[in-house]
Amino acid sequence: MSNDTELGPLAARVPASVRGTTAYHVPVPPRLVAKLDANELPYVLPAELRAELGRVLAEVAIERYPDPAARRLRAVLAHQLGVAGAQLVFGNGSDELIALVCSAFAAPRGARPAAVLYPVPTFVYYKIAAIARGLEVIEVPLGESFELDEPAMIRAIEDHHPGVVFLALPNNPTGTLWRIGFAAELAARFRDVAIVSDEAYLAYNGATSLPVLAAHPNLIVMRTLSKLGMAGLRVGFTISSPAIAGVLERLRPPYNVSALDQRAAEFLLEHAAPWCAARAADVVAERTRLAAALAARGFEVFASAANLVLVRTTGATELWNRLAGAGVSVRLFDAGRLAGCLRITVGTPAETDALLAAL
Repeated sequence: MSNDTELGPLAARVPASVRGTTAYHVPVPPRLVAKLDANELPYVLPAELRAELGRVLAEVAIERYPDPAARRLRAVLAHQLGVAGAQLVFGNGSDELIALVCSAFAAPRGARPAAVLYPVPTFVYYKIAAIARGLEVIEVPLGESFELDEPAMIRAIEDHHPGVVFLALPNNPTGTLWRIGFAAELAARFRDVAIVSDEAYLAYNGATSLPVLAAHPNLIVMRTLSKLGMAGLRVGFTISSPAIAGVLERLRPPYNVSALDQRAAEFLLEHAAPWCAARAADVVAERTRLAAALAARGFEVFASAANLVLVRTTGATELWNRLAGAGVSVRLFDAGRLAGCLRITVGTPAETDALLAAL
């Protein structure tokens, strides 16, 4: 990969905040026995569903642009969630929606640029999206066991007046589920701040701010289909007041969700939802087994409400290399607050067995 010096005079055009960041990169072992690095649902759709999905997708008019309003997908989700279609905004995964929210509420604070605030460590794309838009990032450290410091969050919002606050509920990469009502409390206290309840891992805990959304016009619930066995589709969505949705729609690219992704998501939501829920329950059960087995092997295991388990150990980098050599891919952090940490996706029982054997 080239470095900035190879840009020549163009390097001066790269913002300092971007020069100080690194690309999001996940190393992949040369051979793969168990892929436990990306928090995907590990189960393959049943053959009959895959065959029917193939038939459905074969009928999609790929010579035409996709429906910019995603009307059929919008109707399916609005019905399932019990919300109005005008409350939904679709994105190319949650990443695009995070970027849209940052752009939508980026008015400067007097002479200072707009700010985005979030606890750390957390999902790395909050920072990437903010920096890419020239926004200031305000990071509030988590506690020793990655618990949320609620008073520190409130003080930071009062001091820095951010336009957006992101709360991953539960958090990635720690798996921690903080008090779910805190997002709504922030929304009530700071009416001029967009409070985002990022619920990517809802299927593995059931905790959501959606029931109180109507009472908080500045609250945004963000979700994705990626953790439900549809990571390859890249379909995310926000649920908010129609007013916030209207602002996001002004910035959303008109054809950001492909026709194939829209149709596949519609089909899977209508025909595979029970299967997805059952497999998520299997993952929750396997999470308990995996956490207990890792603790028995001497790892420090952090409580998780997602489809991942964060552990801390000595020699984490060396251990990652050893696992990679055995074809087991997990996510290595081992820096800063996450020094000594590996994030392990909860896989199938066979994948857990492969991991434990490699250990």
